[in-house]
Amino acid sequence: MNTISPAELKEAATHLPSSPRIFGKLSNMLRDTQTDLSDITDLVNADSALTASVLRLSNSAMYSAGIAVDTLDEAINRIGFRELFRLVGFAASQQLFSESNATYNITGTELWENSLACGIGMEVFARKTGYDDQEAYTIGLLRNMGKMVIDYCVKGNPAYPSFSRESELPLIEWEQNNFGITNPTVAGFILTSWNFSEETAHTIQYQYEPQEAPRKLPLIHLLNLANGVAERIGKGLHGESNYWANWESYLPRTGLSAEEFEQSAEEIETNLNRVVAAF
Repeated sequence: MNTISPAELKEAATHLPSSPRIFGKLSNMLRDTQTDLSDITDLVNADSALTASVLRLSNSAMYSAGIAVDTLDEAINRIGFRELFRLVGFAASQQLFSESNATYNITGTELWENSLACGIGMEVFARKTGYDDQEAYTIGLLRNMGKMVIDYCVKGNPAYPSFSRESELPLIEWEQNNFGITNPTVAGFILTSWNFSEETAHTIQYQYEPQEAPRKLPLIHLLNLANGVAERIGKGLHGESNYWANWESYLPRTGLSAEEFEQSAEEIETNLNRVVAAF
């Protein structure tokens, strides 16, 4: 078995778009009462492609009042800081998952829509249960990031296989057998190095097997449930279905009722379709 080293992972992460890091910094800024408008616009404007996507969404049917906005200041005045954060997240995730991932044999669209479904799902669940919906949304959107880093590390190397859509081997076991590391561990490692919160990194790291987490954070179980909803609405990823099968046993740890879980699927799917249509 070939093992991917921490140095290789860090090198691969430097080739990812800057937008996820901007998204993380924006989250911290919005929690700081001393942050002013110029700080936020300077941060987002550092990535011209990200800014263009945010402005396009601000002028979409989701938010447009019939008058186009041309700058971030105008967009923020129209939609507010909270919605700006959501739009930056949508746009950042689209950049991050824009390309097909040969290692996992999935398209960029599949990865992006799965991440969107999980981000929206986490936001919906957090609001129902009283958890921090900003952190929950961030966790859901970035939950697939480790797959991109691993793909960059092994791309074009014949020593590493690709995950077959017909494979019956659970994804985490396949990753461990072939890379000596798993995608959620990689995501946790990179997010920590980018100064995301320990809770965010820890939650993503144990999303597949919440029972193995040394710290029983409620958002870990909530993320597992959001992944299960993504599966239900047709946005799941192959090799992962079995990890979402125990959803009923995780409900007591989240404060979410079985009825709320079942009813949320339609709301999440509707919100997801609106975002995809806006892009």
